[in-house]
Amino acid sequence: MKAAVPPRLRPLGKRWRALYLVLLPGALFALAFLPPGSLPHWWPFAVSCGAVTGLPCIFCGTTRAIHQLLHGQFARALYYNWLAFPILAGALALFLLHGLELLLDRDFLGRLPRPRPTRRSLGGLAAGLVLLWCLQVYLAISQHKAELLNPRGVLYSLVVR
Repeated sequence: MKAAVPPRLRPLGKRWRALYLVLLPGALFALAFLPPGSLPHWWPFAVSCGAVTGLPCIFCGTTRAIHQLLHGQFARALYYNWLAFPILAGALALFLLHGLELLLDRDFLGRLPRPRPTRRSLGGLAAGLVLLWCLQVYLAISQHKAELLNPRGVLYSLVVR
C-alpha cells in the first residue's frame, strides 16, 4: 500500500511559514543579546503578573531562562524556569518542520488531527494549568527566587508566611 502524499502548501501557508523562519531567529537573537531586564523605565505597565499579584505565573522567568539557555548556562536557565527547555525545543522543531515544508512545498502540519475541545478536556487543561502554576509558586518560594516574587503583591501575603 502506498503512503498518501501530503497536500501542497497554499500561498498563505507559505507566507506564514516564511515569516516564522524570519521572526524566530530575530527573536532568539534579541533574547540572546539584550539583557532580560532592559525594558525602559517609562514602560506604562508591569511586565509580569508576579509584579501585580506577588506570585509568579507559569511563564515568569522564561525570558531570563531562554536568555541563559542561549548563552549555554543550563543550570541558570533551569533555575529561572524549566519550561524554557521544552518551549525552545518546540520552537526549533517547528522551525525545522517549516523549513522542510517550504523546501518540499508540502503541508505536513495540515495532516495532523485537530483537537476538538470538550468540557472534560478543557477542565483537564484548566486543572493542569492550576497544578503547573502551584508548582511554579512552590519552586519560587522554596528556592527563594526573589526576582520572581513581589512582597507587596496581593497574593504574596496570603501564601508566603
